[in-house]
Amino acid sequence: MNISDLKYVAEIARTGSMTQAAANLFMNQPNLSKAVISLEKELGITIFRRSSKGVSLTKEGNDFLLSTKEILEKFEMVEARYKAEEMIHYFGISVPRASYISTAFSRFSSEIASAKKLQINFYETNSMKTIQNISSRKHSLGIIRYAVEYERYYNKLLADLDLYGDMLLEFDYLALMSENGPLAQQKELKPENFVDLIEIVHGDYTIPLLSTSEIQKPMHNVSNGKSIELYDRGSQFDVLSDVWNTYMWVSPIPKEMLKRYHLVQKHVFVKDNLYRDVIIRPKAYQMTDTDRKFLSHLYRVRDMISV
Repeated sequence: MNISDLKYVAEIARTGSMTQAAANLFMNQPNLSKAVISLEKELGITIFRRSSKGVSLTKEGNDFLLSTKEILEKFEMVEARYKAEEMIHYFGISVPRASYISTAFSRFSSEIASAKKLQINFYETNSMKTIQNISSRKHSLGIIRYAVEYERYYNKLLADLDLYGDMLLEFDYLALMSENGPLAQQKELKPENFVDLIEIVHGDYTIPLLSTSEIQKPMHNVSNGKSIELYDRGSQFDVLSDVWNTYMWVSPIPKEMLKRYHLVQKHVFVKDNLYRDVIIRPKAYQMTDTDRKFLSHLYRVRDMISV
């Protein structure tokens, strides 16, 4: 057993697919399967349950993954520490506005900050612009966001442009507010509960969460003419925290950020409120070590967000 074996198991467990894991690891699927079978024989356990729908961890496999997680993470930290100074990092990505994505980006940036050469472009934009940036090769990675009702349209668009999509997160839009706000302790919320509150919206409409034709936000039934437009991304949490009767619609936010700004995020019972964030890239694109570093941070933050 070696460190590569641990990486193989972690990636297969994450994707639930031997084929996709092999693609992400830049190796062919038969060799990956052989490596896993060899590891299972060496350990005397069955790590994965195979079926026509994919692969899943057995109880023994889950125990193995949990017991080796810390080892793998420490190895990656040591590896990053001694490689960082030698590596030249070029990285560009187009993404929607999302606190969990920006948190992952901050952690990623901190990891590679000691590199001798560094060129990073982190571009917040709408889904159609992201697809345009990836198809034109301005960026090699992107994250698009859409309501599930539009999934067929986006799948066809990605296929037509020879782009690959991997689902990152499925979520409901949440109402973010001060922990001292009038609705913070209320368990069941509906749009009518917000009629006396002030909505915070981003004033720079050139960088919306979605393009105008895509947008179907859950707050369409809440409009009361009360809003605060902000052009500075960093000030939104300060306003939410200080102005007790404000709120804004967000994708799930990391708990550390909620705690820092004394905020809570609440489910609201509205129709057509299910969205997906999907990582996209050209099908022929071979991810770099820098890409994988960012995605590693992104998956870890994604796995920590919950309501």
